Amino acid sequence: MKRRMALVLAYDGTDFAGWQRQTNALSIQQVLEETIENLLHEPVHVTASGRTDAGVHAEGQVAALDLEHPIPAERLQAALNSNLPASIRVMDCYEAAPDFQPRYDAKRKTYRYTVFNGEVMPPKYRFTAVREYRKIDWGKVEQCMELLIGEHDFAAFHSTGSSEKTTTRILYEAKSYADPKEPALRHMEFTGNGFLYNMVRILVGTLLDIGCGKRDPKDIELAFQTGNRNLAGPTAPPQGLTLVQVEYEKNRINKEKTVDF
Repeated sequence: MKRRMALVLAYDGTDFAGWQRQTNALSIQQVLEETIENLLHEPVHVTASGRTDAGVHAEGQVAALDLEHPIPAERLQAALNSNLPASIRVMDCYEAAPDFQPRYDAKRKTYRYTVFNGEVMPPKYRFTAVREYRKIDWGKVEQCMELLIGEHDFAAFHSTGSSEKTTTRILYEAKSYADPKEPALRHMEFTGNGFLYNMVRILVGTLLDIGCGKRDPKDIELAFQTGNRNLAGPTAPPQGLTLVQVEYEKNRINKEKTVDF
């Protein structure tokens, strides 16, 4: 009888074509599936809470797969981490409810976007932050982020190509803060019940345009009202984006925990 296993993944997306399998490029999904199949000698299909794009990173991506092999969760985690490339790590592994779906069961997701807004960006940040050359009024950015909180139609803040039935989403939290170790690094975090394709990156592009005076804060309200993509800013580059956490109801995993994923 197959068991449904849940994996909490961290990865550096720099060298991958995103989460989803591609016909002509290497993806996170492909590497995971091939590693598991080579270890356990059974075909698997790994699904995730969301399809991160090429160059996007994760600290708490959640994935699921069905296994016939009786390997315990802790041994599966150790075996995978011994065989996966250093850019992918299984941070946790659990036996999940038989009908657990990492995408549709998710209650909250948190993304972080990192910007370097200083004179010279140290090379160590080149794959995890985006250099912003313009002078940004972060106070204005933070005020505008408050406008995003709540339930809105984010049609103006997503790219075409997705098959979402509705563009309405709820943002529970949106905040900006300086990195305690590097003041020129600014983080923007967004927590919501779900995100549209490129939604966070377009929100960031809009907020940065407002922060430098290129756009007016009123554009956000107009964008909500009209759904006009031209009222939102550009899609920010992928390397600044990280999927931080995906949260679920505790009964979706068969292991006692004091906190969610």
